[in-house]
Amino acid sequence: MERRDEILNFIRGKPGITFRELARELGLGIGDLQYHLRKLEAEGKVFSKRIGRRRYIFPAGLEEDAQRLIVAIATETRRRILLLLLERPMSQGEIAEALGVSQPTVSYHMRELEKLGVVEGVRNGKSITYRLKYDPEMLVRVIREYRPSLWERLADSLVDILAGMGGGDD
Repeated sequence: MERRDEILNFIRGKPGITFRELARELGLGIGDLQYHLRKLEAEGKVFSKRIGRRRYIFPAGLEEDAQRLIVAIATETRRRILLLLLERPMSQGEIAEALGVSQPTVSYHMRELEKLGVVEGVRNGKSITYRLKYDPEMLVRVIREYRPSLWERLADSLVDILAGMGGGDD
C-alpha cells in the first residue's frame, strides 16, 4: 500500500505524466507499476488515456479541458506552437518560420493538437490559419496549476502575452 500511495501522490502532483516517465521517475519496474496502476484504476483513484503511442495517467476527477491541455503542453514543439497561437492566429508557414522547423513537422503537430481539440484550422484558399480553441487564460491556468516548473520558465513570456491582450494585471 505504501508503494501505491507513493504512486498516487506522484500522479496527483504531476497529472498527465506518461507511463514511461512515471516508471523512470519512481524507479519502478514496468510490471510493478502496471500492477499498482491497475489496482488504483480499479479503486477509481486514477485513470489513463492512450493518445498516440503514449499512455497518460491522471488522478480521478481532473477536468476534461485540463487533461487535453496537459497532453498538449507535454512536448516542447507543441508547447511552443501554443505560445505562438496565444499571441495571434497563424498559418502553418508562419509557425514553421517562427519555430525554425519544417512545415511537415508543424503539420504533424497541428494534426495532433486538432485531434486533442486544442486548436482549430480555418482554410483560406490553400492556406490554413490556426487558432486556439481555449481562452488563453485557461491555458495559463493549466500551466500554472499542473506544471509549476514549466510555469517558472514561461511566466515572463506568458505575462507579456496576456498584458498585450489586455488580460494581464502586471
